[in-house]
Amino acid sequence: MKSLKIFLFPALLSLLVLDLFGQTSGKKPLTHDVYDSWKSIKGITLSRDGRWASYEINPQRGDGWLYLYDVKKHSLDSFPRGSGARFSPASDYLVFKIKPQYKVVRKAKRDKKKMEDMPKDSLGIVLLKDKSLIRVAKVRSFGMPDENGEWFWYRREKVCPEKPDTAGRNLSEETKKSYQEKKKEYDKQVKEIKKAKGTDLVVTNPLKDKFLTYHNVTGQTISNSGKRIAFIMEKKDSLEQSAVYVFNTETGQERPVLKREGKAVHSDKLVLDKQGDQLAFLHSADTGDAKIYDLYYWHAGQDSALVVVDTLTKGMPDGWSVSINRQPWFSEDGSRLFLGTAPKPKPEPKDTLLEEEKYHVDIWNWKDPYLQPMQKLQAEREKKRTWLALWYPGDNKFVQLGDKKVPEVSVALKGNAPWGLGRSNLPYRKQISWEANRYQDIYRINLTTGVKEKLLTKAPSSVSLSPEGNYLVWYQTADSCWYSKDLNTGKEINLTGSLPVAFYNERHDTPSDPHPYGLGAWYDHDRYFILYDMYDLWQVDPSGIEKPVCLTHGYGRQKQIRFRWQKLNRKKETIGPDEKLYLQAFHLFNKKSGYYILSAGKAADPKKLVLDDCQYSSLMKPEKADELFWRKETFQEYPELWTGNMKLQKARKISLTNPQQKDYLWGSVELVQWRAFNGEKLQGLLYKPEDFDPKRKYPMIVYFYERSSDGLHRHWVPAPSRSIINRTMYISNGYLIFVPDITYETGYPGQSVYKAVVSGTQAMVERYPFIDRDRMAMNGQSWGGYQIAYLVTQTDMFRCAFSGAPVSNMTSAYGGIRWGTGMSRMFQYEQTQSRIGGTLWEKPLLFIENSPIFFVPKIHTPLLIMHNDKDGAVPWYQGIEFFVALRRLNKPVWLLEYNNEDHNLTRRADEKDLSIRVMQFYDHYLKDKPAPVWMIKGIPAVEKGKTDGYELVPEK
Repeated sequence: MKSLKIFLFPALLSLLVLDLFGQTSGKKPLTHDVYDSWKSIKGITLSRDGRWASYEINPQRGDGWLYLYDVKKHSLDSFPRGSGARFSPASDYLVFKIKPQYKVVRKAKRDKKKMEDMPKDSLGIVLLKDKSLIRVAKVRSFGMPDENGEWFWYRREKVCPEKPDTAGRNLSEETKKSYQEKKKEYDKQVKEIKKAKGTDLVVTNPLKDKFLTYHNVTGQTISNSGKRIAFIMEKKDSLEQSAVYVFNTETGQERPVLKREGKAVHSDKLVLDKQGDQLAFLHSADTGDAKIYDLYYWHAGQDSALVVVDTLTKGMPDGWSVSINRQPWFSEDGSRLFLGTAPKPKPEPKDTLLEEEKYHVDIWNWKDPYLQPMQKLQAEREKKRTWLALWYPGDNKFVQLGDKKVPEVSVALKGNAPWGLGRSNLPYRKQISWEANRYQDIYRINLTTGVKEKLLTKAPSSVSLSPEGNYLVWYQTADSCWYSKDLNTGKEINLTGSLPVAFYNERHDTPSDPHPYGLGAWYDHDRYFILYDMYDLWQVDPSGIEKPVCLTHGYGRQKQIRFRWQKLNRKKETIGPDEKLYLQAFHLFNKKSGYYILSAGKAADPKKLVLDDCQYSSLMKPEKADELFWRKETFQEYPELWTGNMKLQKARKISLTNPQQKDYLWGSVELVQWRAFNGEKLQGLLYKPEDFDPKRKYPMIVYFYERSSDGLHRHWVPAPSRSIINRTMYISNGYLIFVPDITYETGYPGQSVYKAVVSGTQAMVERYPFIDRDRMAMNGQSWGGYQIAYLVTQTDMFRCAFSGAPVSNMTSAYGGIRWGTGMSRMFQYEQTQSRIGGTLWEKPLLFIENSPIFFVPKIHTPLLIMHNDKDGAVPWYQGIEFFVALRRLNKPVWLLEYNNEDHNLTRRADEKDLSIRVMQFYDHYLKDKPAPVWMIKGIPAVEKGKTDGYELVPEK
């Protein structure tokens, strides 16, 4: 442990910010070799008493640190390579994993070591009273209770004994004999350890220095109360043998509740109730591959666990059994035990054919609910599909809830709700190929009898069953209203039809039904629920007796501020009638954000706590302390972790993630406006270098997708690109970046982007003389890549462009497949992003007019395309179609095809390569730098892997 003891008072933090952003002299531009060292925060966790906060700061490559912040003393301690930290329920110790050194792991990979020989994690336990550290080597995992208790568990990796040492070459005969005996014993032990299925489980109370070890454990769990730990021990001699034990943390003693032949399954199928007085697990006595499992149950008054659900249980569907593919779980109050069931597994038929004797065919049938590619992607999940059932411990009663007609069932209030909600999209699966709406039939399910009552047919996705089961609430797209149905009387009510505001997305601009802004939360006892409009919160009585009330008093619409409720109590699902509601606030025009507060049940102007030129996020509150934690960022400042009181006052920054930023040129961003060619007022972002000089001329890259201006205060850390340019990297190297918003007209997506982007670019050039109008470029990926492909057929104002994964031919892409999901692409053109608004045979001219491939002769802009051969969103051949057409007409074009890569890059080496090549491309055309070899000569297939072609070729 390294104790930093940094006292981060507000005054010092101000100096830190000045140090980061107030100096420009001596700074250097960012380069591609800085990526690995740039860091980020993750794994934020708070102690329940609010005294402590923990978080990780990790570089993109290399070893990170775990930090422990003392809220009372304002001090910081750090632990190298710590991760995944959790505080004990009483906030008296912290447990975390310690990763092996990055360089050690890398060397082991280079040496091609086997998985069992790779470096292993360790465990760290910090006793918060004195900050002493207990370290345990080779730990696989650990688990802690959520609410009470001093005990927790951790599992060891398989640990082999130390290999005997020959202690030199010249050995006596006696020493050789001793060594051979030791070696024989060593080999025997290693063989037994590797053969064993389990590893050591350690049950510990570190406060009292108690560590109890159990061998050959394969699964374990701990109750939320911390009262009991259950675990499975397995041993295989001639037969598999299972033993399930329960350890009582109050007595420090364990007891067996099951010992018999068969296999008790993994830890995720072993569950204790919240109090730790009930245990359930799955067990099979079968020895074949197609095992039939039974549900076993034990409670504190029993000696041994008993079978409570099997194939013969009353209510179990014929030919079904308990399924291993769903974890059993207890309801919050412990009165119900939920489990999964499914048709009995069948043994795989014996394969007697040679490979060349087998046929391989996919049969596409027009009646199939899902297309074959979608079926194939979902095949493994469907093979493991389960249907929800429950068993009542008090009544020894089994009830099947889900079935083949209603496959999806949920139970609110953590399993305590009086009714279940059933959903079925089975009648509408075929329609998802061409419709944006995801229809479903909705059922209320009696949890005592399993009887289903259909409540809605072909309902949209926005449906909510009240927590206590009294009301069903849904949004009806036909009239854009919210409805409720009293499930006791059957009365159906339009709740919002008479209100003067819209509850659907007012900015919706695709040829489909707009989605609602959503339901925020239910009040206790189903009394009210919260609905959102574009700006405000509405308190709605589901019975319809009381008229809906605008809780925020119309303040959001008046001030153009969007309010949304922030849930601070993660354990409570409903809102109390007098509860203080924290609201996240975002100004839709000037992009300020912050938090307001409001009392539930009383309409009033919300009280402002903070509203600043920054982006607030991740508001958190410890369970037992009146202290708030949050993150705050701007383009210039990383989203650090802050803490303060319940009014966000006395704010203190408690992290400093990238102090090296002070050494590099950064930049600034401003919100800009202009009128598009159709007269519409649009917004955008203009990024400038830190050493900006308005008397100079700067090259500018225009990046766009749809609407981006709401991200004014987003911080962009230097990182290799998965597809689009890193904004910070480019402005640090002397570029301007313009990011215009785009709105769309159905049927004319191409012309819509022209009216927005070209008008915006012209407005910027005319307004700001420092923009070099002769050195402008475009950048975009996916939908942005398509829009660039279209724009270069319409204008020559850009000197070059990068187009990632573009659709170049809507007529061929329309009938294609999104290979990542297996879905048809039809819906995309008819109702969503591509915005044609009809089928290919209904509107063929619009498909052609919006397809760049038909206008390739008009292109004069050098183009760099990226399209990868495993693209799961846009068919790879779209990029090829575009490339070969441009190539045939001798247009300057390059295609980067990353092998076995998806729509956006996933391999870091490929991301770095793309970042280098794209910047070289822009530098050549916009800064007159020499072109690299790969642009001048290409890289022949026979040279692939031997050269990267980065070398610049000076012009002769």
